Amino acid sequence: MTDAGAPYQKKPAYDQIDKAVELTRQRRYAEALAIFEKILPQLSSHDVSDKRVLTGSSSFYGLCVAMVRRHYAEAVQYCNLSLKSQFMDPDHRTNLALVYLERSDRASAIENLHAGLRIQPNNPRIHEILNDIGTRRPPVLGFLSRNNPLNVWLGRRRTHKS
Repeated sequence: MTDAGAPYQKKPAYDQIDKAVELTRQRRYAEALAIFEKILPQLSSHDVSDKRVLTGSSSFYGLCVAMVRRHYAEAVQYCNLSLKSQFMDPDHRTNLALVYLERSDRASAIENLHAGLRIQPNNPRIHEILNDIGTRRPPVLGFLSRNNPLNVWLGRRRTHKS
């Protein structure tokens, strides 16, 4: 039985989860996935602290699943689990966006990155990803739709000259 006034004791498994999260941030997905898969089953869904750690690290685990195994639907589920419980953390939006980028769903990725910027406008990780993927230039002829054949042709010509 724990004393309500006693200091919170961090479980050793939590240090391993922190290490896996850091490895994920360093893009060392296979190493992080191995740690996640060793430690996550040990955590109890009945312990409040364990549950908080599980939901907080799920998006990082999901990102590893997407990058290593290419199981995108499963990865999106893990990312959404983190988003539901910690929706004000832009890291979870960023991880979900990276999963979407990996499965070539650029529109959903950008939507999540912009949602992350609404939470934390100066997030360097989000800005770095947005710079890496670039932004679309406006159509050459603004009065025509983007997918009008003339705009498409002129846009391709503009791209090749740049």
